[in-house]
Amino acid sequence: MTIKEKMHLITRNCEEVLTEKDLESLLKSGKKIQHYIGFEISGLVHLGTGLVSMGKIADFLKAGVKCRIFLADFHTFLNNKLGGKWDDIRWASEHYFKEALIASLKCHGVDQDEVEFISGKELYEKNPMQWQNFMEIGKHITLSRNKRSISIMGKEMGDDVDMATLFYPPLQIADIATLDINLIHAGTDQRKAHVIAREVIKKIPGNYQTPVAVHHNLIAGLTGPEPGKNDNETLKMSKSKPGSAIFVHDSPEEIKDKIKKAYGPPKVVEFNPLLSWVKTLVFWGEDESEFVIERPEKFGGNKTYTRYSQLEQDYASGELFPLDLKNALAEWLIKKLEPARKHFETPEMQKNLEKMKELLSKK
Repeated sequence: MTIKEKMHLITRNCEEVLTEKDLESLLKSGKKIQHYIGFEISGLVHLGTGLVSMGKIADFLKAGVKCRIFLADFHTFLNNKLGGKWDDIRWASEHYFKEALIASLKCHGVDQDEVEFISGKELYEKNPMQWQNFMEIGKHITLSRNKRSISIMGKEMGDDVDMATLFYPPLQIADIATLDINLIHAGTDQRKAHVIAREVIKKIPGNYQTPVAVHHNLIAGLTGPEPGKNDNETLKMSKSKPGSAIFVHDSPEEIKDKIKKAYGPPKVVEFNPLLSWVKTLVFWGEDESEFVIERPEKFGGNKTYTRYSQLEQDYASGELFPLDLKNALAEWLIKKLEPARKHFETPEMQKNLEKMKELLSKK
């Protein structure tokens, strides 16, 4: 595979790469590319995590990248998720969240053995240097900048936060250094931490690599923009917002119902979650792919789109109706998520899913 082909796989369906020049240099160097993406154990796994994040891992694997998924149990505790209870966090990490990611990888044809899973507990027990790195990194981040970067936890700088919250950004950056990662990956919500990581890791002892940061596209929540708020801030899919998200283990009936109720005004392209999902999930951020609209002859008959730009143009003109798009998208998702549903069909996984829902209801 050529450098150009690897660049395409690594960067497609991404909003930003810091930087493409650094990525190209890394590929040309012949060094083994060590990838990392970290997740708090904070809820049910929706399509943003399950299909987009795991889909990028599938891309990285094709490009010869060593992929690592970090189950961030300590960070989950710091952010007070699952009530900040260690036993619940550790159980959920191993018995639900990891399994949901494995199920999601199956949707992209990836076997769990192709990816390394590691928890914070495992990393810190095996690497005492983590705590030296944590303190070294802390010396290179000002308090004001650290406060600004806690937005990665869903908090704002002006929030009244406890001391533990301030540990979060330098701990995340120390994880990257200790694992000696040269390709960090997440959604754009992690950008602030990644920018700091690129600046600071090269300054601490240990001769660690300065990582390239890849930020994949985010998909919009199904409920659409909230009146009176910044659309870019409210469009993100939310696990806690009813109707906003589809989860990787949702039934076909749940998928159809959520898509049916989704925001999608006729001829409106801007802030339209239906189009966002088709572009990001079906066309994988590119213009060329294939998406079939099935509809009765009296409404125009079936139509196969091989270019996203044409689909968007037809939607804007009214040639493609919202209901037809919703039906086609629901069917595509049902088929795409079939491996994940099968993963959760066993009695054990059904039991684990129900327990996870119970834990979330108590928080």
